[in-house]
Amino acid sequence: MRARYLLKLICISVMVLVLTSCSIFGGGSDKKKEEEKAKKESKSKASSAKKEDDSIINQELKKQYQMYNEIIQYKVKQENKLFKQSEERYKKLKEQSDKASGSKSEEGADKEDKSSSKDDSDSSKKKEDQNKQ
Repeated sequence: MRARYLLKLICISVMVLVLTSCSIFGGGSDKKKEEEKAKKESKSKASSAKKEDDSIINQELKKQYQMYNEIIQYKVKQENKLFKQSEERYKKLKEQSDKASGSKSEEGADKEDKSSSKDDSDSSKKKEDQNKQ
């Protein structure tokens, strides 16, 4: 009797052990699967909401970045225009100064002739003024 009782006790304890291990490691897997699906769905909804929010934010950031790039490009174009204009002005002024210095050297020779003729005319005018007095 004792052996039968001991055998029943061992069988019951093994059954209890198997049932608890199944419930812990694999039992109720349908419930766990449903819970996991629900969690995934809630995560996907939350992530899609975040993605929508992120996408709206990203769109606004992209617009602002494009505007920033356009402003920088405009500034660069304006600086290039100013640089070209200043170069053109410098070239024009240089040409004018070259022309002026070239004409001054020609005028310098003419001035010497004119100054000598002016001196002669001035001296002749002075003489005439003295004669009149």
